[in-house]
Amino acid sequence: MTISRNFSLLITLMIPLVFLSCDNDDEPEGVRLYEGSWSGTYVGSGDNGTWRVEIDDQGNISGTATSFVLSMNFGLSGTVNSEGEFHATTGSASSGTTFTGTLTATDGQGTWENSQTGLSGSWSGYKEEDEGVGGSNNPI
Repeated sequence: MTISRNFSLLITLMIPLVFLSCDNDDEPEGVRLYEGSWSGTYVGSGDNGTWRVEIDDQGNISGTATSFVLSMNFGLSGTVNSEGEFHATTGSASSGTTFTGTLTATDGQGTWENSQTGLSGSWSGYKEEDEGVGGSNNPI
């Protein structure tokens, strides 16, 4: 009887260890899901162009928006949170263009607005595949 009780106690103590020791690295958590290179297009009233950004493992966004109308590049910076809420700005928040929207693991979309000029529109894009994986995604 003592051996059976000791075995039951041992099993009871080991079950939590099994669950605590499991590590699921197959699915990134939080902002790591969005980490990588992203690119896409934006269209709207008075301006259109392309954008390309890098998102790091902390959710920081840095990159460039290229205006076809103005024939200029603008620095684009911001953040994405663990829910995929994307917020980036060219220039300053008061005089630049703000891009807001939502990312999934593979693509994203949203709106852009420059309150100083009254221009606005929509944007869409996709996460680029890592080199060496093969193939490539197409823009939305």
